[in-house]
Amino acid sequence: MAPSSPQPQARQAASASRRAGVIPVERWFWFLAEENAQGIALPVTLLFALLVRWCVALHGYSGQGSPPLYGDYEAQRHWMELTWYFYDLSYWGLDYPPLTAFQSWACGWVAHLINPSWVALDRSRGIETHTSKLFMRSTVLVLEALIYVPAVVLLFQSRQIQANWIVKQAAIFSVLLQPCLILIDHGHFQYNAVMLGFLVWTVYFAAREQYLVMAACFCCSLMFKQMALYFAPAVFAFLLAKCFRSPYGVRLFVQLGLVVIVTFGVMLLPWMGSSAQLQQILFRVFPVARGLYEDKVANVWCAVNVAVKLRSMFAAPVLLRLAAAATSVAFAPSCIHLFLAVKRAASGQALVAADAVKLLCYALVNCSLAFFLFSFQVHEKSILLPLAPALLLIHEEPWAVNWFVQVALFSMYPLLFKDGLQIPYWVMAVGWSMLRSCPACPADKRTPLAVLNAQWVSTLVMVAIHVANMYVPPPPSLPDLYVVLNVVFSCTMFVLFFAYFNYRQLTLSLVRVRTTRSKKKDN
Repeated sequence: MAPSSPQPQARQAASASRRAGVIPVERWFWFLAEENAQGIALPVTLLFALLVRWCVALHGYSGQGSPPLYGDYEAQRHWMELTWYFYDLSYWGLDYPPLTAFQSWACGWVAHLINPSWVALDRSRGIETHTSKLFMRSTVLVLEALIYVPAVVLLFQSRQIQANWIVKQAAIFSVLLQPCLILIDHGHFQYNAVMLGFLVWTVYFAAREQYLVMAACFCCSLMFKQMALYFAPAVFAFLLAKCFRSPYGVRLFVQLGLVVIVTFGVMLLPWMGSSAQLQQILFRVFPVARGLYEDKVANVWCAVNVAVKLRSMFAAPVLLRLAAAATSVAFAPSCIHLFLAVKRAASGQALVAADAVKLLCYALVNCSLAFFLFSFQVHEKSILLPLAPALLLIHEEPWAVNWFVQVALFSMYPLLFKDGLQIPYWVMAVGWSMLRSCPACPADKRTPLAVLNAQWVSTLVMVAIHVANMYVPPPPSLPDLYVVLNVVFSCTMFVLFFAYFNYRQLTLSLVRVRTTRSKKKDN
């Protein structure tokens, strides 16, 4: 057989050299590109994401076989049988905004068509038949496929994401396979992908400069789960800054106000006839009587409580004001910077669309992290909120986002342990690390050596806590020792990520273009 020519050999060597410098998940898309098989990239990603979600759904969920209240799974099912804010509040009273009520009503209507026993009022409490579980798991998959998945795909395939095809496809794969959202929605059982999907649509329409649709999408996110308030200051700062664009700023401001009023009004319409109903919705959505926090969560208040018992020292109203003040101070620099950077369009120096979206994503991360770390009544699952916009920056901040996902997953381990999700937790934690090269596969040459070493140290700390938790019983006087260690370590890491992402936003190099208005002034 004749030896191959030097030119193909050189091309193969060059291709192998390029592949060696990328993270493992990108090598798959390199292979598809070299084989001219780009057309199967997205379908394979979607099918693999579906397979992983369904495998996780085969495991336990919140409250499985645990009467009398069961858990979040039963809460979501129970809301499908009533969709009302007054009915038997001692048994999972509805405590989310109206769009969740509409979603629960729609799912309950479909369930009633298939098998009325799944949602029979009162008589179906605690139902855990195979078919009812299959239906409930399917609703999460369908809603995520309809709202979250297309938003992620369209955003990363848009021109505003400045990256090549391989990086974009790897980003889509990574966002759809990030373990935290999968384990919470398809394992623990919730519908966070709907809220986060509307957030991604918000960013997508910001990239397309369709600000009225952007506002409507964010209103949908906020009216699905009140935790979307974590993003509200950043979105408000962005849209308000856009209203300073003369001569159309006042018109945009009025239009945005009308969009918000109409969107909220439509969703609240079934309850508009009764002030008592509206007050009940507000009371259920913001249950401040629960206190500063309930379960141990990796935010500042819970970590500080290890040494300073804030809940014993101060009344709940004082802690509420303290949390509000601390949260406002924490998110203010990011939102002010976002507002000023976007507002400069009024003086004729508009940001290019790609940089405007990048800046918005950084602000969303920083604002939501500020809420997670300092706000009142935070849950373990709330770390999904800052993770969502952070993942939209995965092509810009590969090592930071990879590391952030790892720590966020570790912080939720006590919750996942209670749900019997240890096996999917470990499979997805190791799988994410191997695919994203952080830090078990140090082939990513873009990661600074100091960062890689720090990642190794943090990984060893997390593994050490896990091993001790499995093999070394805590002392009787400290039964929650390992949970507290998890909280303190994770909170410390989140504070460092908060400082890093703020630094990245405030030092971001932005490209500006001269607007028509500035050129007219010069002439």
